Amino acid sequence: MKRFTNEGHTLICFDFDETYFPHACTPTQLAAVRQLEDFLERYSDQLSTMWVTGSSLESLREKINRANLRFWPHRIASSLGTELYRVEADGTFSIEQAYQKSFPDDFVSRVERIVSKIIQRRIELEEQPGNGTSPWIRSYYVRDQIGSWKEALHLLADEEEVAVNISRCNPQAGDLADAFDVDFYPMHAGKESSVRYVCATASFLRENTYAFGDSGNDLDMLAHVGNGYLVSNATEQAKQIHSKMTKKPYAEGILEVLESDFCSFI
Repeated sequence: MKRFTNEGHTLICFDFDETYFPHACTPTQLAAVRQLEDFLERYSDQLSTMWVTGSSLESLREKINRANLRFWPHRIASSLGTELYRVEADGTFSIEQAYQKSFPDDFVSRVERIVSKIIQRRIELEEQPGNGTSPWIRSYYVRDQIGSWKEALHLLADEEEVAVNISRCNPQAGDLADAFDVDFYPMHAGKESSVRYVCATASFLRENTYAFGDSGNDLDMLAHVGNGYLVSNATEQAKQIHSKMTKKPYAEGILEVLESDFCSFI
């Protein structure tokens, strides 16, 4: 699969699952994705694209095949923004080694200590499928429980200097119903951090940067950029926190914004 041909000075960041990629893959949804791809390719000399996703590269490849996508973006921040890749013009990948230099070598040991203490407090963690396949993220499900368990998780993570994101699961994206995603990752990683790093190192202006997402783990990224939007199919939890939202879902919503703002950044 090829990358969008050229690259411009306006950065467009997309959460992947249930934002850029609709898990249902209906004909109508995929037709909208094709239209979005056409738009991004047509103006690739003005736009730089980036997928910022909780999915691993392996998972991305499977979903790309399902949707028959035609283009890689210019950059991918996979595994919840803990792995940052540059996609070359020929479709090959190169990892941004400098991005990970500040990550602690003992990250896994820190998370293991956190998990041990969580279990002692009788907070039930359930490993997510594929947990441990990435070196820089550990993901669990927690079913809603009585008490201040969220505060306890944040406190334990702070003690180990590990970041944790807790957000309501989205069953549309294949998560458990009535549960929470709990993701541990290095302090200087994550979706917002990956976007911040790219803006700083590639000289993208914050006010000219766009981001689109659908859930709680996108909110910091949306707040950081100059133009952050939830798509209308976003989770109710995310909508309660971030008010800027598209009128339409998925790729239709993204196109709605980009086409409307077209004159401001082309």
